[in-house]
Amino acid sequence: MKKSIWLCAAVGVSAVTAAAVCWSMSQYKTDDGAGAPAVKSQDAGKKRIIRGTGYVRGSSQRTLKNKYASYVSKVNFYSQQRVKKGDVILEYDDLGLRTNIAKIKHDIAELEQDLVLKKLALQLTSIDPLPSGYRNLRLKRDIAQERFNRHAHELEVYEQLFGSKIVSELTLREKRQQVKDYEGDLMCLDSDMKILNQGLETLTVKRAEESVKDTELKLANLRKELALLEEEKKYYKIVSPIDGVCITNSDTVGGYDAVGTSAAIVHRDTRKLIYAYFNEQDIKHVIEGKPCRFRSNQYGNDVEFEVMPYEVKRTFYSYGDRLMMYAKFRLTKEPKPLRIDSVGTVEIELDR
Repeated sequence: MKKSIWLCAAVGVSAVTAAAVCWSMSQYKTDDGAGAPAVKSQDAGKKRIIRGTGYVRGSSQRTLKNKYASYVSKVNFYSQQRVKKGDVILEYDDLGLRTNIAKIKHDIAELEQDLVLKKLALQLTSIDPLPSGYRNLRLKRDIAQERFNRHAHELEVYEQLFGSKIVSELTLREKRQQVKDYEGDLMCLDSDMKILNQGLETLTVKRAEESVKDTELKLANLRKELALLEEEKKYYKIVSPIDGVCITNSDTVGGYDAVGTSAAIVHRDTRKLIYAYFNEQDIKHVIEGKPCRFRSNQYGNDVEFEVMPYEVKRTFYSYGDRLMMYAKFRLTKEPKPLRIDSVGTVEIELDR
C-alpha cells in the first residue's frame, strides 16, 4: 500500500516538472518556430555612446587683461554675477600713479602762480623797460661829462699854480687823481650808452615776453603729462565692454597679477554655446546639424539638455596633457538654467 502511494506521488511531481519546462521553452521560442532559446549578450540591441567634455560658454566672450602689474585693491563683481557695459569689475592698486598725479598737480599750481608773476613783470617792463642802472642814463652821462670838463679845467689851473709855487705837489696829485676818477666814470657811462643804443630797451621787453612764453610752455607740457597719467588710470580698472555674465580670475583683494593676466572674462549669454573636446577617433561622429544631448555636472544625470553641433574643428588642440579635437554646439533646449563656465558631458548615440 505504501509503495503505491509513493509511486503515485513520484508520477505527479514528474508531470509538474515537465509542464514547467514546456512553458519555459515556449517563452524563449525563436522567430523561426524553433524551441531552443536565442542567446544574446548584455549589450545586444543597445546603442554605443561617445562622449566629449563640454564647457558652457556665451554666444560671445571678451577676455579682459591688465596692462600693468599690480595688486587687486577692490572687487566689485564676482564670478557668475551679471554686469552691464561700463561696470568696473575690479580695480588694481594705483598708489604710484596717484602719487605722480599729485606731484604734477602741485608743480602745475606752482607754475600757474609763477606765470601770474611773470605776466605782471612783463606789464611793468613794458611801462619801464630799462634796468635801474640804465634809467636816465643820458642825463647821467651829461652830468658826468660836465663834471669831468670842470675838473679837467681845474687841473690846468692847479698845474699853473703849482708852477708858481702857490699849491703843493700833493694837492696837484690829488686833483690829477680826481680827474682820472671822473674820466673813468665817464668812460663807463659811454660804454653803457653804447649798450643802450644797441636796443637794450627792446631786448629787455623781449626777454620778459620770452620768460612768459617759457613758463606757458612748461605749464602746457605738464598739463599734457597730467592728462596722460589721468588716462592711465583706466588701465588700473577692469571694465566690462558688454552686457553679460562675468567670470573673474582675480577676485581676491591683495592678490598680485602680473602684466597680461586674464583678470576676467565676460560672456554674452543671450545664447549659450557648448565647447566640447573629443578624441580623434570620435570627432567624425559629430555631425553638424544633428542634435545630441548634454548632461551638466551642475544637475547630474537627471536633467538632459539638447545641443546642436554647428562647427567641428578637425585640428588638434591642447587639452591638459592630451591633444584633442573640439566642436561647438548651440544649446537648443535648456530645461534648467546652465551656469556659464560650468562643465558637463556631450553624449552622441551611435547605431551598431
